[in-house]
Amino acid sequence: MPQGSGRAVIVTSTLVFVLTLVARIHGVSQHFLLLGDQIRDWAIAVRPFSELPLVGPPTHFGGYTIGPAFYWILWILRVLFGPWFDNLPHAGGIGQAALQSAADAVLLVAIWRRTGSWWIALATVVIVATAAFDVSLAALVWNPPMGAALAKLAMAAVLADWHRRSGVHVAVMAVITWSAVHAYTGTIFVVLGVFIAMLVDPFVRGDRRLSVRNAAVIALVVVLLQVPLMVFQLAKPREAAMGAVTDSVSRVLAGERAPQILKSLNGYLEAVQVIEFMPGRVPGLGWLLLICAGMVAVRYVKDPALLSVTVLPQAAAVAGYSLFLGDLDAYYYLSLMPATVLTFVLAVTAIPSSRFTRATAIGVLVVALAFVPIRLRNAATMSRMPEYRILVDASRKVRRFGQPIQQIRTEFALPPSSNAEFLFEILGGTIDRRAPWVCVIRANGEVTFSQRE
Repeated sequence: MPQGSGRAVIVTSTLVFVLTLVARIHGVSQHFLLLGDQIRDWAIAVRPFSELPLVGPPTHFGGYTIGPAFYWILWILRVLFGPWFDNLPHAGGIGQAALQSAADAVLLVAIWRRTGSWWIALATVVIVATAAFDVSLAALVWNPPMGAALAKLAMAAVLADWHRRSGVHVAVMAVITWSAVHAYTGTIFVVLGVFIAMLVDPFVRGDRRLSVRNAAVIALVVVLLQVPLMVFQLAKPREAAMGAVTDSVSRVLAGERAPQILKSLNGYLEAVQVIEFMPGRVPGLGWLLLICAGMVAVRYVKDPALLSVTVLPQAAAVAGYSLFLGDLDAYYYLSLMPATVLTFVLAVTAIPSSRFTRATAIGVLVVALAFVPIRLRNAATMSRMPEYRILVDASRKVRRFGQPIQQIRTEFALPPSSNAEFLFEILGGTIDRRAPWVCVIRANGEVTFSQRE
């Protein structure tokens, strides 16, 4: 158990949840980023559960994620949070941010339990949860942040030794872990580490029976969670999931293209720079991460479960993405950041002296806290759509007009994939292209109506 009283654990984890949630959702009802992906996914989430797709969201390079867990969870969030916000899409953003903050609180307790250090746990979570890139995306209706949150929960479950408990605990872990892949395929490297930890940890402790049980439970859960995809593929056999990924991998394995190790390594290092250090940069980051990984591997060689969810996912990501021939974006690596940050914190506190470990961890925490205001200010400049508040208020006015509307236009520019009519329909309004009324939303929020023959 974590050092200190149960009350201290509850108070600290609650504060982490509340404070990180406030940082993530501050002003979301004013600037929610309403782009095409958010419109598509929230329109699905407001349907009855029976009408949800059997697969996940389409990807920007073709195909779709391999299961519907993202839509299942988003539907639950809509049911829980939607009624408080007229089912407007920023309710889903608040729900996803709450899921992220809950994962942070659980990770805090898990690291505290694993290391016995409140300071290491808090330093890690502060660095992870206040990254500008992470904060800016957390309150979106978007599958990569949800996948990262689920992967974070799975990582925390390993650190809390859930896999050593009952078969029910293992099944719950497996559901959460594989659902992360459903939500976003890029979580596969963290998922790989979690599953390996669940198998290797009991094996090296001499409990092969437990390792076999965990393997059987994992396999059963994965098969069951893939049933929706199987049904979908039977109905639409020509629509291959993740076609671009499987095509890239097959071309590399067939020898048509060489693995792009350098591109993959540079992609990972750039992602760490963007997610954790933006707007600054850290010279020699690659060597720093390599040294940290080596120190953690040596220090915790007798803890294969910890290494499986820290060092292993990073190495697996570099190897795995070398088989992907497309461009690499920073958000592909979002789910890896807890592993990266924990590796760094464990490395700088690796000297086996409790006094040194505590002093160093306190120093890391103080530095992390000092950068929080800068990171949050930077987050406030990213992934924002200030016109959202105008659209919400104007849509309410048009809804009160009480008539079907032929078209809603704006006098100001919206992002190309956004839609000025979506919020009006979510609020219960009717768009009818045969209706006589056209409305225009002005930049100051005023709405004008005109009637056309």
